[in-house]
Amino acid sequence: MPMKKIYIIMFALLTLSAEVPAKTYELQQSKRTILMQQQDQDDIRITAYDNKILVENAPINSKLEIYSVVGMKVREIIIKQSTVEITVDLAKGYYICRIAGTVRKVAIK
Repeated sequence: MPMKKIYIIMFALLTLSAEVPAKTYELQQSKRTILMQQQDQDDIRITAYDNKILVENAPINSKLEIYSVVGMKVREIIIKQSTVEITVDLAKGYYICRIAGTVRKVAIK
């Protein structure tokens, strides 16, 4: 009987140790995927000057959402090209722009 218990324990340990590398590999792959998504999102550039907002490297047909600093949505614009300059008639001040997971604060002067 004691020998049977030892075999069962050894089998359980071998089974568990075989799963650890697979789970570690899956975790590394998910970290790489998240990092790649963050790099892709960081490639989107949103800048403002005068009364214009310049969006570069944006996904086509994505939404540019413009919020006031108190969180109210003031504009929503569909982006038809990856690089676009948009004239906005907004009061001078700071705004939050969001597009495809990228969020930037811009100043309209």
